[in-house]
Amino acid sequence: MGFPLYALLGDVAPKISNESLATDLRDMFGSDSNFSLEFEKLPFKKNKSLALRWGKWRVSIAYEEGADVLADSAEIQKIVGSSAPYDLSGIGRRIRAVFANDPQREHTNEIVRVMDFLRKIEGAVLYDAKQKELVVL
Repeated sequence: MGFPLYALLGDVAPKISNESLATDLRDMFGSDSNFSLEFEKLPFKKNKSLALRWGKWRVSIAYEEGADVLADSAEIQKIVGSSAPYDLSGIGRRIRAVFANDPQREHTNEIVRVMDFLRKIEGAVLYDAKQKELVVL
C-alpha cells in the first residue's frame, strides 16, 4: 500500500499553487523520459491536483488550504508533540503527496526526490500520515 505525506507550510513558506508546483516539478523531473505530469480532477475534490507518473507508477500532489487543513494540523501537533520544530497547530496550508504502492522498490529514487523537493520548501515540515510521525531526511 502507498502512503500519504503532508508538507505543512509554516508562515515563512512561499506562496504556492498547483500551477507553481507543476512548473517546479516539471523543471525537476522534465529530463526524465519516463516522467509525465498532468492536472486531474478527482471525485469528491473541489480543486484539481497533479498526477506525476513514471510509467504506470504515480504520485498525486495537491496544494490545500483552509479549515480542514487547520484541523489536521492541530491533530498532527497533538500526535507529534514536542518533536515538532515549532507549533504546527495553526498551519492552514499544506502540500499533500500520495505515493502509489511500490512493492518492488522500483521508484525509491523518485520517492526520495519528491520528498527532498518538499523538504527544501522554506518553512515546510514533512509529516507521514500513515506512520503518524515527522519525516526527517
